[in-house]
Amino acid sequence: MNTRRRLFQAATLLLAGVIGFFVMLRSPEPAHGQGIMARWGTVGIETEEERQLFWSLLCMCGCPRETLGTCTCGTAHAIRDELRADLGAGKTISQIQDAYIGRFGPQALSVPRNQGASRALYLVPLAAIGLGAALLVVTLRRWRRRSDEERAAAPPTDTNAVATDRRDEYDDRLDQELEKLNRE
Repeated sequence: MNTRRRLFQAATLLLAGVIGFFVMLRSPEPAHGQGIMARWGTVGIETEEERQLFWSLLCMCGCPRETLGTCTCGTAHAIRDELRADLGAGKTISQIQDAYIGRFGPQALSVPRNQGASRALYLVPLAAIGLGAALLVVTLRRWRRRSDEERAAAPPTDTNAVATDRRDEYDDRLDQELEKLNRE
């Protein structure tokens, strides 16, 4: 009876695995974050100004936080053409960045600006590291002080006497065991 049950369970498990395998083969779905978008070509950067501008702004088409200097989707190509036109019109990089931020928000910058509330992005990690180091120093000093106090409060012991007593007991037992072996 047990063998029939095990055989049935194994066959059911095998059948479920085969069905699951074929279902996965029949319906390939894109992974999470893998949007279906047309990507083609390479990014053509012609001047140093374009390089600075394109690498400072993110593509807002849904790419996984790629800069305009690396994203090859159609949206990025269109935005780069707009930005080239703005550079050709005589606008500065910071003016174009401000307009881009106005259009897409501050999350469109690849590196947040070091001004206003954005400074917290730079200062908070540094403050946390400093606070952690100070806490570590205080804790280590406290532990050392406790061990020094315990050492000072403990009565002095004669380590030689203890070692000698243990050695004598051990030697006595060893001598007894050797005598037993000699008798046998």
